[in-house]
Formats: sequence, structure tokens, C-alpha cells
Amino acid sequence: MRPRALPFLGRLDRYVARLFVLSYAASFFLVVGLFVILDMATNLDEYLAPDKTGYAPPSARVGEFYLLQLPFLYLQMSPYVTLVAGMFTAAKLARNNEFVAAFGAGISVRRMLLPVYLGAALLAGGMFLLREQATRELGRRRDFLQDHLKSHRLEPEIENLVVWVGRSLPVTLSEYVVRPDPLLSEARGLSAQRREAGRMLSIGAKVARPLSGGRWALEEGRCLEDDGGRRQTRALDVLDDPRFTPEDVELAWKAKKNVMDLSHAELTDLLAREPSNLQYQTLLQYNRTFPLAGLLLLLVGLPFVVGDERGKAGERIARGFLLCAIYFGVDFVARQLGWQGTVGPVFAGWLPLVVFGSLGAVLTASMRS
Repeated sequence: MRPRALPFLGRLDRYVARLFVLSYAASFFLVVGLFVILDMATNLDEYLAPDKTGYAPPSARVGEFYLLQLPFLYLQMSPYVTLVAGMFTAAKLARNNEFVAAFGAGISVRRMLLPVYLGAALLAGGMFLLREQATRELGRRRDFLQDHLKSHRLEPEIENLVVWVGRSLPVTLSEYVVRPDPLLSEARGLSAQRREAGRMLSIGAKVARPLSGGRWALEEGRCLEDDGGRRQTRALDVLDDPRFTPEDVELAWKAKKNVMDLSHAELTDLLAREPSNLQYQTLLQYNRTFPLAGLLLLLVGLPFVVGDERGKAGERIARGFLLCAIYFGVDFVARQLGWQGTVGPVFAGWLPLVVFGSLGAVLTASMRS
């Protein structure tokens, strides 16, 4: 029978889309909830343990941390969620013999599953936007709570932090105390270098406190000037070159502690300061391709469900998880090779997309119609 043209967003599309939405909600609670439970089983005792003074964080604070952690955990697990939701949807259609009815009406499987593929594409765009928003709106509070629960201190204290300022030489901080108000934060053991009119200026201070406009008030500050012929030291009360802000310091902290949570905008900022950093170059490509992982896995996984309608649902879901594991294995190896410089950052970021995208296109094209 000749394939029948269906009106876009007609009754069948709405029916399949509703199945996918319900399956996605169930998959979200299944996959993300499972990883939250595993994380709590591993870390909850440490989070609730009392410190040296006998103080133990309240349970509400732990709950707040996990609520803030949910978007970041979802961003890591979203390909699993999308794949499982798509396979649940296809398995239900197959179990009720609705594909057979579609064949009889001249409707191809690919057309019938179009709402699933479009939903995965929309979710890919949503993932990209969520990473940008979650990092900006929730990341700082999440990092504060995580440090408080793990280290049992009110304010994070970062040791041996390097802050790149533009393309100049880096600023090194022996210790940095992060406070809720960034302008009240404090750096200890500051050292920096810069060139000025053929001279090398080496700047050091015992304590530095932020001022407005990227300037810093120095305690016991000094500047050593070396023009190649003679050296002289002078006192320095305010550091106004190189200029950097507390937000720049916290971005360097995040890159050191949770590099996988960096957004596209943050990676672009860091690369402008340190353009030769292979890790940032690879992660920038990774952030562009990873949101598409769910769609790619659907292209690979759904043909197995449609092509084996008599198989058990558990076997189908197991195949989906196996495919996910293989994808993440390839993705992890490629990313590590990119970080080490063994392969180029573009190759490392796009290899999983090209390999699984090609495989998915072949499998999807081979589905019955």
C-alpha cells in the first residue's frame, strides 16, 4: 500500500506525543531518582556527620542541596531519560499492535514515531538552555552548600588557585575565602606578574580584598620592578593592574572543582583568557554535541524495539541501557584523548556524534514501512 500522508500534529501525532510525555516523566523519576538515591546512600552519612564542635547540618539543608543538584544531575543523565522514554513509548505501541494498524493504513513507522524524534530534538535545545541558566542561577548556591556539607565549614576556602586575567600572566592565590557577598571575600597570599614599558613587575601581598571595578586593596603589598639592569621594591596599597573581579576568581574555582558543569558562556570566557587550554577547547565542543545524545540514542535504539515486537519489554530496555553505556564509553574515551592532546578537540567532541549518528541513520532507514 502507498504510504499515507498524515496532517502534522493530527490526532495520531498528539496520541504518540502524549505517550512520550508520560513515558518521559516516568523515566525522569526512574533514572534521575535512582542516581539521587545512590548519591544519598554514598554521601548522606558524611553530610549529616557533626563537626568538631558537635554541630550537624539540618536535614532541610541537605534537602536544599539535592534540589539544587537536580538540574545538574538531569543534564548528566538526560540521554538515559530520553532513550528510556522513547523505548517505553515504542514498546507500548508495539505491545498493543498499533504499528500493525499503522502499516495497514499505509503509515510508516518513521512517520508514526515523528513526535518522539521531534520531542527529543526540542529536549536537546532545552538541555543547552538549562545548562546556561542553571549554572548562572543555581550553581553558586549549590557549590556553597556542597562545600559546607562536605567540609563542615560556613565559608568555602580554596587553596592554590590560579586565575587567568585576559591573556596576561596569571594571578596566584594561596587561599581564597568565598563569602555570600562577593565583595566581602578575601584572598591570602596573592602573587602576580605583568610587563610594563620593558619592565617585569612582580606583585605580592599577604591579604587582598576586592574593591569596585576589579581593583583590590592590599595588605602588606609590594611590587618588585626589574628592568634587566636593576631591581627595586616599592610598597603597593591597591592593585589596579591586572584587574580581576571576585566573579573571575569563583569561575576559576568552578573550573578547578566542577569543570563538567561549566556552561558554554563560561567556557568561552575561560578560553578567551587561556586560549591554549585543551581541556576547555574539548569541553566547548562537548557542550555543543552532548545535548544531541538523547536523539542519537533514539535513532539507534528504537529500530530494535520496532523490529522485535515479540521480545520482552525488559530485554528491550536492557538493550537501550547497553547502547547508552557504549555511547558514554566512546564519549568518555574521546574526551580524555582530547584533554591529553592525543586528538584534536573538534575530533574528540564530534566523534561520538558522527559514529552514533551514522549508525542511527542506517538503522532508522532500515525500519519497516
